[in-house]
Amino acid sequence: MARKTRGRIDVNDSGGFGGSFGELLRAQGLAPEATADPAPDAPAPAAAPDDAPADTRRARLRMERAGRRGKTVTLIEQVEGSPAALKALAKAAGKALGCGATVEADVIVVQGDQRERLTAWLATR
Repeated sequence: MARKTRGRIDVNDSGGFGGSFGELLRAQGLAPEATADPAPDAPAPAAAPDDAPADTRRARLRMERAGRRGKTVTLIEQVEGSPAALKALAKAAGKALGCGATVEADVIVVQGDQRERLTAWLATR
């Protein structure tokens, strides 16, 4: 006996579902024209001055689960600044990433494994 597909539709067959939505729009003449000039790239963020010590220009990110009842957190360590500045940075990171963030003993703690997203966010700041 043949196995039932339970309502699944194969989008790769030629039964009217193949192709992309863009191809359908182009066939109807509704797709926007391709522009010759792509949008200009955003300017690169300014780098830290070379005369500054290397320790002040870098923050260390690491993931931790031990001692937190199985919950994963991302730690931002070696960040220079006053406690008020660290608290403001934690609040901005939490808001930008849509998660909780707080300061614990000069370390910013962000809920979840946010290493990749935090790296990109910190590079833009």
